[in-house]
Amino acid sequence: MTDEESELEKLQKLVEVYRGGYEAQRRILASIMPDKFSGMFICGQGGTVDAQGLPAMIMVCPAYGLDGFAVYKKSQDYSAPGY
Repeated sequence: MTDEESELEKLQKLVEVYRGGYEAQRRILASIMPDKFSGMFICGQGGTVDAQGLPAMIMVCPAYGLDGFAVYKKSQDYSAPGY
């Protein structure tokens, strides 16, 4: 393998890491600043909150500036694998 090919591989790996990190950061920023990003975001919650901090329901707005929202109800309690 030449030095050029080795460098290309390193750059390709960095691009993959960057893309994954970028998408995670974009989702976080979109939920904090929905007016700056397009797409759905959680705009409210309702009902009781369980021991893990999850509400019984959340309200999701399809895009910033719209008047309505959809309500999603929790269908089961949080579960984790028992090791």
